[in-house]
Amino acid sequence: MGAAMKRRRIISDSPEILVTPYEDLNTRQGRITGELFPNLPLGVCDECLWCYSCMNTRGIVRTCPMCGTAISLVPLNLDEICTIELDERNGVTLKFSRKLPMR
Repeated sequence: MGAAMKRRRIISDSPEILVTPYEDLNTRQGRITGELFPNLPLGVCDECLWCYSCMNTRGIVRTCPMCGTAISLVPLNLDEICTIELDERNGVTLKFSRKLPMR
């Protein structure tokens, strides 16, 4: 068996080919109507880790009310979820995931 044939067999046996790409809600909405949902930012203080989620972009806080330093903004789509966990051992952990649309 030639090298090209072996390579083709390895690629077709790869588990990554079983992964189905997921189209997020914003992309689907843009394709259907041409309009996009707004990104809802998650604000996290770079110094003390104070954080907030914003439902209206007019309410964005640029400096931390606790320590006065700059706040980093993490854009989230409508179908993305951020879980914030705090514990003594690991500190703050942010987990990002997508909720699957109802079918």
